Amino acid sequence: MTNKLNPWQDMPESTQRRVKAETPHSLFWITDLKGKFGFLLQSKELFDKVKLPANLNGIELLKRNSTYGYGELFLVLNDKEDWQIFYSLCNDLISITDNFDNDAVMISAVEMRLKRWQQLLKQDRNKTMNLQRQMGLYSELLCLRDIVVPKFGIEQAIVSWVGADFDKQDFLLDNAIIEVKSYKTSKGQTAHISSIKQLISDKVPLFLLTYGLTQTENGESIADVVSSIENHLKIESNEIKSKFEGKLLEYGYMPEIIKTEFYRFLVDKNRVFLTSGDFPKIQPNYIKHGITDVNYSIDLLECVDFEEDVNFFLG
Repeated sequence: MTNKLNPWQDMPESTQRRVKAETPHSLFWITDLKGKFGFLLQSKELFDKVKLPANLNGIELLKRNSTYGYGELFLVLNDKEDWQIFYSLCNDLISITDNFDNDAVMISAVEMRLKRWQQLLKQDRNKTMNLQRQMGLYSELLCLRDIVVPKFGIEQAIVSWVGADFDKQDFLLDNAIIEVKSYKTSKGQTAHISSIKQLISDKVPLFLLTYGLTQTENGESIADVVSSIENHLKIESNEIKSKFEGKLLEYGYMPEIIKTEFYRFLVDKNRVFLTSGDFPKIQPNYIKHGITDVNYSIDLLECVDFEEDVNFFLG
């Protein structure tokens, strides 16, 4: 989500150019009469309805039927300074169009995605990611980059990352599940479990991967890890790049919108535990009917018998 090239740079007012050649759809970068940056999706057929699909902060939408016999969906950015997040939005929509040959189905999918962006763009620009949330995202990104990518490759790693869905485990692989937890080293080795099913799996081994972190100016930030993962993605498809950006957005990582101060961390301890058998966890069948959620903490110093080698636990 950083170091993007501006596709509208050096485009004169009221011009358009095709986004890419290798697609059955008509997608264009555009500028309007005032030189504002925009994006255009054309449908080969007229729209049945021209009702706007969403109301996006800072972005004007126009949906119309052209007199030339095709439909047009325009997005125009009001403030050029916001071009990076607008570019992220456009790339997200472009990746969705790659999944469909039929224009009508493609436009419908794009409009559904725009409704999701409507919620994202309502975020308060003065809101920040707190320390705990940054520690959580930082440790999940470390797992993705340093553990899952070397074993399964960048595409499978991103697909397996559940991201911001906190009701599920963090990585759902074919032959294993990984739940990632971080803690402040100064507070002791304690993993906080936030749902009943977080350490439960009936089908494949579930591993609890833990990171003991110290906040320090000499460490690495979320932005640093994101940048290193994006280097892996340079030769990958727009679809997988967009999937990664989408998961970051859902986690609340929106540096183009929310001006968050990113903390820096050093990893003091990295451990992994197999949670099957007698590993200390609350079993759902021991919970009385009517209890809908459970939060508890595990002393990792008491879990030595279940510890695996971090470098080889995935086989």
